Amino acid sequence: MVSKIGILLASLALLIGAAGCRSPHARSTHSFDEIQTLARGKTAQQILQLLGEPDSRQEVFDAGERWIWWNYTFLDGKDCPPEMRGRVVHLEIVVRDPEKVNVDRRPYSEWRVDDAFGITYRAPSSDS
Repeated sequence: MVSKIGILLASLALLIGAAGCRSPHARSTHSFDEIQTLARGKTAQQILQLLGEPDSRQEVFDAGERWIWWNYTFLDGKDCPPEMRGRVVHLEIVVRDPEKVNVDRRPYSEWRVDDAFGITYRAPSSDS
């Protein structure tokens, strides 16, 4: 005969196992489209105030950085295919130093979101 404690422990183990199988949750309540609208035309300093510190900073081009926030936002909106809506994505924003001088780096308050590569996302890998 199975005891109540045994049933409780088995149920708890199943619950913990199921929780580990869930897809990641977006850290932001704003969709990618909303963030793109909020961030466009901002300085790097304003982006930091708006979104917080990125999880990764990578040097790109001759005077720019790609900032990445892992599992930060989700896809939504009229231009997003229905099958993609709600999918959690990594947010990427490229900012550039307007002086493009490698010697004297300008403060982030003078850097701007790059118009060509600016605000994108990357889907997390589904390989598990």
